[in-house]
Amino acid sequence: MEDALEPSPMARFASFVFFITFTAACFIWFTASAYDTIASLFNDQPIIVFSKGAMYALGGGITALMITILGAYQTFNKSTLSEKNNHVLTKMLIASTIFMFLFPVVAHYAIDKAITAKRYSKCEEMSYQWLLYQKIVYVENMSFCNGKAK
Repeated sequence: MEDALEPSPMARFASFVFFITFTAACFIWFTASAYDTIASLFNDQPIIVFSKGAMYALGGGITALMITILGAYQTFNKSTLSEKNNHVLTKMLIASTIFMFLFPVVAHYAIDKAITAKRYSKCEEMSYQWLLYQKIVYVENMSFCNGKAK
């Protein structure tokens, strides 16, 4: 009867590929976006773009990586986690989920302070938001913002 609940090798492989791909995509998106924002800030570009959505992707990537590691561990060892390991993993998953929602707020605050200290202004016309995803555009000169937004 327990065999009926056992996923097929193809389902396991597909799940593994999905989570690895999702994890890699999250980390790549975060890295590329953070690099673009920081490079623009230090190179004094006229426009600096901060993607808050990419900051959420870091926490999502960490959570997906932990789920992937758990799945691989259980598949290769063909056993469930011990009570102690399950407790530790549960706390790590809760912490990574909290991190996923806390880090973007802290990163936005820190980047906003650094950018405004360099006398950049937030360009509302070029910025946009959809649900939690937010792309914030800062410009050196507000006349540039008004001209590009039209």
